[in-house]
Amino acid sequence: MTQKLEPQKLTLKPSEISLKKSVRTTFKISEMTNESLNILLKRLEIKPKELVDSICTNEKFFNNLVEEIHKSTNNINMVLNRRKTLVISKYALKLLSKKSAEQKIPRDVLFNYLVLLFNNLMEDYLIQEREKEQKASEIVDNFYSESEKIEKQLTELLGEDNPITHRFGFVIVLLMNLSSAIDTKLTEGKPIDPDDFGQS
Repeated sequence: MTQKLEPQKLTLKPSEISLKKSVRTTFKISEMTNESLNILLKRLEIKPKELVDSICTNEKFFNNLVEEIHKSTNNINMVLNRRKTLVISKYALKLLSKKSAEQKIPRDVLFNYLVLLFNNLMEDYLIQEREKEQKASEIVDNFYSESEKIEKQLTELLGEDNPITHRFGFVIVLLMNLSSAIDTKLTEGKPIDPDDFGQS
């Protein structure tokens, strides 16, 4: 028998559900903002609503961005010569309007800076990630070279048909695939699938 759903046990209140609804709104944006927006959407493979929500729903992160924007708006002239209609959440639209009024920054200017700043942060993150992955590639390649030496030692000691030697051969293949997958990520940007041990 199905239990009766009690309203007080709902995880979201009706007002919270309403804020998650999609709304269509138009922003005036700059050429640079439009370019940054397209880069972010393509790179992250998400829709505008998901992008704007990811910026707005983390309160601490959002407030830090707004604080940086507040320092910058007096120093930079922004030409908003394009109109862009986007579907975003009602929550994000409400938050943008609220912060615009609080900071005395036009909503469209605030949106432009949010996109530009977020794109810059993403670029910085990807640069740092690439540097770390290049070092990781060196570590894996060095380990791969050592593993080949160990495989040779095991073969000389136990022979090719020994189960220890045989299973160590799988370790070599996994390392070779991982090394190749890292190189592909660095050269082509293809993400590494943590569950696909055959990816190379």
